[in-house]
Amino acid sequence: MNSLLKNIYTKEDLISLKQEISEIQKMIFSQSGLLSEKAKNVATKELLEFILSAEGKGEIYFNPNEQFEFLENLKRKLDSLPVLKMVLAFSPPPATIERISQFLENELGRKIILDLTCNPEIIGGAILEYEGKYINLSLAKNLEKILKTNE
Repeated sequence: MNSLLKNIYTKEDLISLKQEISEIQKMIFSQSGLLSEKAKNVATKELLEFILSAEGKGEIYFNPNEQFEFLENLKRKLDSLPVLKMVLAFSPPPATIERISQFLENELGRKIILDLTCNPEIIGGAILEYEGKYINLSLAKNLEKILKTNE
């Protein structure tokens, strides 16, 4: 699964992957054969490699119902990935998103999906929500405190 998630950083990336899986599921019952053959014109390189690997391990068979269920289980696993909601004052470029994702994975020891929102009103910093915990590290909040103490 790690190779499949290698380039998945954001909630949007995850949604795109799940849509790709759904497109493959639509073709399962209209064609016979290996799932990898059915997916080769629709799947990204990472998803196709994941499917080929599962076929090589004997996890997927010719039966269309089993192929469909394999993909359903994959979508359920994707839905269970932890999500960190992050509000930033700007829309970060892809390289920044990748660095944030890799930092979080290293610190927390597991893949974290970023649900990013841009809100210029926070001025800088970030507002984070993860596993029921909320922390406001925004510059706007700190400026507000400073201005109140100087009144």
